[in-house]
Amino acid sequence: MARISPQEIDRVAALAQLRLPDETRARLGADLAQILEYVDRLQAVPTEGVPLTAHVVEGAGDLRPDAPRPSLSVHEALANATDANEKTGLFRVPRVLGA
Repeated sequence: MARISPQEIDRVAALAQLRLPDETRARLGADLAQILEYVDRLQAVPTEGVPLTAHVVEGAGDLRPDAPRPSLSVHEALANATDANEKTGLFRVPRVLGA
């Protein structure tokens, strides 16, 4: 199992903007070592002759054709709005920032 130094753990924690207590730092070192060992095992799997795939599940990329179609008019879009300005085509919503 690859050994992860405390300095490497601190560096990764700093990149993730995490403050780690000492007991967590030791546990994460062991966890990271196991993850890196697993990645090494995955990289050792022979993949020659395996066709490339974009999706693991067949048909996952089947989407409807992207074709233009009519949309709502401004009047229809604002019809159910409780407070809207039809001249500008804008909805008025309650203030959430700085309230």
